[in-house]
Amino acid sequence: MPKVSVIIPVYNVEKYLHACLDSVVNQTLKDIEIICVDDGSPDRCPQILDEYAAKDNRITVIHQQNVGIAGARNAAYPYIKGEYTLFVDDDDTIEPNLCEKAVAVADAEQADTTYFFIDHGHYWWNKKYERLYHWGCEVQRLIGKLLTENDYLLLLEYPVIWAKLWRSSFLLDNDIRCPTGQYSEDTFMHWKALVHRPKMAMLPEIMYHNRRYPLSTNSEPSKKYSMGLPATYNLIKEMLLETGNYHGEWKGLFLYRKLWHLRATYSHLPAYRRAEFLNMVKEQFGQDEQEYLSQKNKLKRPIRIFYRAILGSHFAAIENSVYFALRKAEFIFRKFRDQWKRWFVES
Repeated sequence: MPKVSVIIPVYNVEKYLHACLDSVVNQTLKDIEIICVDDGSPDRCPQILDEYAAKDNRITVIHQQNVGIAGARNAAYPYIKGEYTLFVDDDDTIEPNLCEKAVAVADAEQADTTYFFIDHGHYWWNKKYERLYHWGCEVQRLIGKLLTENDYLLLLEYPVIWAKLWRSSFLLDNDIRCPTGQYSEDTFMHWKALVHRPKMAMLPEIMYHNRRYPLSTNSEPSKKYSMGLPATYNLIKEMLLETGNYHGEWKGLFLYRKLWHLRATYSHLPAYRRAEFLNMVKEQFGQDEQEYLSQKNKLKRPIRIFYRAILGSHFAAIENSVYFALRKAEFIFRKFRDQWKRWFVES
């Protein structure tokens, strides 16, 4: 039994695949297996995978017709032999000692999920990673405590499956996997994991580097992740109902996260996608959502205004438009300021 099974779904990333594979193959922890799923990639990725597998017997390559990233990840599940499982996206890289350090922490804490920091270059993390470390400290504070449902809200702030090391038995015994054919699949998987109340550990170091570029899956929120989010929350609600967890604090946690997440996603969509997205949100805005919106809870004013505008309030619609206009102006100003600083420093 290898210590870690590394799962890499691969599709159309010929330019970046070598860097990804090299970062995994050269881990300081050698006792790993690497499961690569060629999801019908149309470029040279299949050949690259076979070349690496011919040189390293720890690599298993699965070739299949294209079913999407969720189906590609799930295709690796029957091949998992490691005590722990690590998901790595095909265009990303990891630190050479990620497996070694994460396993040491997971073993010591007997953890089901071991969190580590991610360098993904997104605009809301500044250069000093202040918010990143704040999040890590908060997660660390919760570890070892008897968690309530509201404590889990923090763990949903960045719900990507490659942000942590998973205990394989926790995934397999509880059938925690991505819904095939569904985008924003990470969100569903995290909700299902949290329902089973995993024991957590924290490795407070930047261990994973998430690449962003124009054609990456992660940089297409308007096409895949974002437009699939309303349907994903329908699946999450069904799962909570089936498992008897759609009640009390869990229900409040679900409604808060759903309303917050959909509104935040809308704010990042290009204008030509917003009308379609709003229609999907309206279709599933039911009695539970309306009741939650009318209550005094954690929802901030901009979120309340957004949904009241959707429900037909003309005053809220005006206030919502003004709010987004101000946010856009603020973003443009910050972009100009940062560009000016770079120009000033370079010159």
